[in-house]
Amino acid sequence: MIGYFSFALLILTLMYSAFIFWCIVGWRKLKTNHSQAKNFTTMISVIVCARNEEKNISGCLESLLIQKYPHHLLEIIVVDDHSTDRTVGIIESILQKSSTPKIMVVKNVEKKKRMGYKKQAITTAIRKSRGELIITTDADCRMLENWLPAIVSYYETERPDMISGPVCFDEEKNSFEKLQSLEFMGLIGIGAGAISNHQPMMCNGANLAYTKKIFMEVNGFEESSETASGDDTQLMLKIAKVNSSKIHFLKSADAVVYTSAMNSADDLLQQRKRWASKIPAKMSLFVLLTGCVAYLLHLGLFILLSGCLVHATILPLFLFFFSLKIIPEFILIYSVSVFFRRKNLLWLFFPAQFIYMIYISFIGAIAPFGSYHWKGRSIKPERVKFTS
Repeated sequence: MIGYFSFALLILTLMYSAFIFWCIVGWRKLKTNHSQAKNFTTMISVIVCARNEEKNISGCLESLLIQKYPHHLLEIIVVDDHSTDRTVGIIESILQKSSTPKIMVVKNVEKKKRMGYKKQAITTAIRKSRGELIITTDADCRMLENWLPAIVSYYETERPDMISGPVCFDEEKNSFEKLQSLEFMGLIGIGAGAISNHQPMMCNGANLAYTKKIFMEVNGFEESSETASGDDTQLMLKIAKVNSSKIHFLKSADAVVYTSAMNSADDLLQQRKRWASKIPAKMSLFVLLTGCVAYLLHLGLFILLSGCLVHATILPLFLFFFSLKIIPEFILIYSVSVFFRRKNLLWLFFPAQFIYMIYISFIGAIAPFGSYHWKGRSIKPERVKFTS
């Protein structure tokens, strides 16, 4: 029995390691972009969806208001997604203090019951927008003053249909949050490498730009409306069907968006369930296969490690597969950490591996099923409802 199990685990390990090396090649092919001041000509619309973000919205808007981008070519659209706290009041207070650039506040009307809340909010904003280039971020994000110049400079030079930007956790308070930062850097590296190899897999709506033209051409979020999440990756995969080479990753320090890690295990669980809810819906076969391989490998390693407690003779076999997996992972994480200037987190890499075996096995088993809670809502793949 152990022979069949070992053979299957060997195949999974080789497939996974080959995939990570493929991502490393893609990441290293990306040239680090340095934005330069220029005479911009592109009208842009920055869209921020906000629900119960009274703790974060002011920091986000202040980051947007200091952008070194011509005010006459910039509009900021904040979509109030049925906030029940002081979010709207804080936005209105900021509006009174600043007249430029233009900030527009709209309500999420949700005319389509089967369309996820955020997808409908973005759709509502795009219909009201004047920009040629749509740039989305989240209300709990912060940017440096050259964020918009970096994105638009790249767009005006390369003319892609979609630009995926780097996102980084910062201001971690403890090892729990630092572990999330390390994991997230790996996800950014995988997403960037895949885009570089013209096989897009994932992106992050906290730092995403696409032309209004391509959004309309692929019919926006239609046909992917059964999940509340997926305003980023599902849209990217629709655009990839038109021309995957027109999707780019912007490897620029100026283009980084900063946000915070989850501060509790329950918040992390709900976030991962939200991310996983979009995987079965409108995802490519390549994405599904890669996800299955990664999950089965970590589950297999966890089972093998557990077996070592009963039969110590299994330990060399575990160490063999474990080494095959972590060598390419470390190369990728190291490369990405250099870009983000977060090499200080690398000491967590080895101990994190044992945590991830349990974490991924558990999350992967429960995430696709049932509802998850997010922003005061209980959400299922096919319907969304408020919680008290």
